[in-house]
Amino acid sequence: MRRIAALLAVPLLLVSVAACGDDDAKSNGKSGAVPAVSGEDGKKPKVAKGEGDPPKGLKVKVLKEGEGAEVKKGEALNAHYLGQTWEGEVFDNSYDRGEPSTFQIGTGKVIKGWDEGLVGQKLGSRVELVIPPDKGYGEQEQEKIPANSTLVFVVDLKKVMPTRPEGKEVPQTDAELPKVGTETDDKAPKVTIPKGKDAPGEVVTKTIIEGTGKEVGAKDTLNVHYGLTLWKDGKPGGDTWAQGTPQDVPIAQMPGWSEGLKGQKAGSRVMLVVPQDELTKEQQKQIKSDLVFVVDILGIA
Repeated sequence: MRRIAALLAVPLLLVSVAACGDDDAKSNGKSGAVPAVSGEDGKKPKVAKGEGDPPKGLKVKVLKEGEGAEVKKGEALNAHYLGQTWEGEVFDNSYDRGEPSTFQIGTGKVIKGWDEGLVGQKLGSRVELVIPPDKGYGEQEQEKIPANSTLVFVVDLKKVMPTRPEGKEVPQTDAELPKVGTETDDKAPKVTIPKGKDAPGEVVTKTIIEGTGKEVGAKDTLNVHYGLTLWKDGKPGGDTWAQGTPQDVPIAQMPGWSEGLKGQKAGSRVMLVVPQDELTKEQQKQIKSDLVFVVDILGIA
């Protein structure tokens, strides 16, 4: 997806046995202690910098225990979070973006510290994680994160999101439009471009699987799996199924999505045909084709 979709508006997520509250995870001001956290529950926290040498192993501290179900391996966890280095440098937080993010948990789609520290925690909880390099990014330097960094996260566990569309298949009878697979097996559905046919000159929407959830608004942020295919030659341009993690996408930032997805329902699979002229001039220079998107609308953030 990076090859084509990186040229569009929304980048893909870069984060390429449940632990409970750790008796050693106490903010006591000593070397290796879990940093203190302040701030109102559910709001952006303030996290103190670490004192002395960081702990060698993963530390998990439940700052507030929720009353929801326990998070299970393989579920798509919707959460607000703030991440900083042991030295106190914040490198990412979802609170400033105004929307929680969604991650598949417990299956290697995020760093080990998240997988090991958050599976088994209850929805509604606020959890602090201190993650050593071997359960974080190790020797790999990331943007704003030096190599061999100990990471500190505060995570507010919001809800579990669906991972597949759920609804009724809609017959695909228009020979002028691509045909889209209806399998929901965690793989990108097959898209077949009609031979010898020109793409429509405007955004065209076709519901493939009709869900029963909330209707999409033109300015919503959606939790989706999606892929794209080039009309010109039928070649795939990438998809989120390959990385295993749905994306939170503000639809106003993607070409044709506001027009094409408005009024569709959560739980649906939708095909969008987006003419090349809907792209920015810079995108058109690099993407010389009309586009076919397949979008699984898993939830509305």
